[in-house]
Amino acid sequence: MNSTVSLGEPGDLTGFPASRPPSRLVRTCRTDRATWWFSADGRGRFDLTGPEGTCYLATDAYAAIREATRLGPVSTAWVRARELRHVAPPDPQARLAATTRTSAGRYGVTTELATVVPYDLARRWAAAFRAHGFDGIRHELRHDQRARPSGVALFATAGAADLDDGERIALTPARVRAAHVSVLEIPNAASLTIES
Repeated sequence: MNSTVSLGEPGDLTGFPASRPPSRLVRTCRTDRATWWFSADGRGRFDLTGPEGTCYLATDAYAAIREATRLGPVSTAWVRARELRHVAPPDPQARLAATTRTSAGRYGVTTELATVVPYDLARRWAAAFRAHGFDGIRHELRHDQRARPSGVALFATAGAADLDDGERIALTPARVRAAHVSVLEIPNAASLTIES
């Protein structure tokens, strides 16, 4: 836990900087699930509470893989059960809170918005952005060391959304390793030694 948080509570966000979503977004998904899931269960950094939720996407495969794996390591079975989805934002004109803009600092935003744990404070910021008319958040990702706004959190009705699943791209061990995440084979029983 972070006991020295300098990120404060959200206040009046009138005039907070805004941006539009990138034209292409990426998400790492289980192969048997739909792309668009808006979480409201409180496990995500920017989860809204029902009836609205938050869908988490990235601007490229590198960021999407690093966030989904939380830097791993992951098993080959984990990789086989997932794929990348390249999608267009449901609303290209969506108004996102641009948290990495210099002017966002005037409102008390720091990079801790993307790293603070537990997520309670980040969720309060998400709720404040939504209350001020934002459709989501453009932000840094905790596991993307490139220090750029590679995360996009979109707000909509909680649960699954019937939107285009986009282009499906197989997730391979090589692709995961290219994101600097280890992929490990699960040992078979014959290769294990059990000591008593």
